Amino acid sequence: MKRLITYLIVIAATIYTAVLYGSTSFLMLFYVELALPVFLLLTLIPAVRHTSIRMELPIPVVEQGQKTPVMLHVTTGGFPIGGRVAVQVKGKLPMGQKDEKTWFYTALAGSKKTAKIKAEYQSRCVGSIRMEISRVWCYDFLGLVALPLSAKYWKALEPETLLVLPRISEVPVMVSRQSRDFAGESEEHSKERGGDDPSEVFQIRDYQPGDKLRSIHWKLSAKTEEMMVREQSMPLGCPVDFYLDLYQPAAVHRRKDETQRDSYLQILASVSHSMVVEGCRHHVIWFDSRKGDVCRYRIENEENIFEMLFQLGQLSVYHDKKDLQELYRQKYHETPGVTCLELTTELTLKKNGEVEARYSGDVSDIERQLGAKELVV
Repeated sequence: MKRLITYLIVIAATIYTAVLYGSTSFLMLFYVELALPVFLLLTLIPAVRHTSIRMELPIPVVEQGQKTPVMLHVTTGGFPIGGRVAVQVKGKLPMGQKDEKTWFYTALAGSKKTAKIKAEYQSRCVGSIRMEISRVWCYDFLGLVALPLSAKYWKALEPETLLVLPRISEVPVMVSRQSRDFAGESEEHSKERGGDDPSEVFQIRDYQPGDKLRSIHWKLSAKTEEMMVREQSMPLGCPVDFYLDLYQPAAVHRRKDETQRDSYLQILASVSHSMVVEGCRHHVIWFDSRKGDVCRYRIENEENIFEMLFQLGQLSVYHDKKDLQELYRQKYHETPGVTCLELTTELTLKKNGEVEARYSGDVSDIERQLGAKELVV
């Protein structure tokens, strides 16, 4: 726009000079200046018709506060020398926040068929961000004429997903004996100790005094001529159910929501990570308002936490209250864990229905708050 305004000023100055001095040369120059944008437009049209673009994220995971490289591959059919391409990338943020829009630019030579825009992107929030191309403009070398690239050249591209990891802080966690010995219901079984689940065999061993007769492996005992016992496995259930209550009154101000969003995900990741460090398996459970269904993810190690953050996807709040625990029981029909944790959008952490901790939305102070009180599960 600045270049166009400058060019219009130059045209006005040219015609003013031509009229003031009666100069035929300046009058001819004025006509050339008027015709130049039309000429540039005619040379730009065929180039735009043969231009396509795609986006690539070489590093799809980045820590909060860091920048990630963005590669935009532009293929042309021959651009005017010195022409430029401007690409707008839109990032769809979690929890219904306003989209981020960033412009990237590159120059194209007439002989070049391809070009790469190497840029850096830094999100203002954490979570799973869906990035896609939203606009593309092609410019002549003077920047006077611009034509939009048809959406058919990039709308069919799959959005790229960028995971911005929240800062993980240490939370003092003590796992009770009841949680450590919790079996529950699970398709996963212990490789270190036996239990009472007859669906899977833990090991075959020699008979020991006190073993039940029904556990004797009679066929193997007859073959080896020694008493052998089939020891049953122990299911590795999750003693902690960690619910994410994403209910939020419709009247909550967006700015307040923005200040709490990062803290919410930091609390989630920090509590989950600290339980993993202490060897406490748990389920993270939430209601997906887009699917209209309850979702859960089993957390056993640090890698599961990152996968869970991807699973959360475009985490969004809802404005009608949900009985999340009842919906969960109706879907999974499993015995509840020893401890029920619940994190609300007001940054209140509840344990078995009682308030365990309240956190402020101050991101700079959240680490101190997380380490201030021990969590017993």
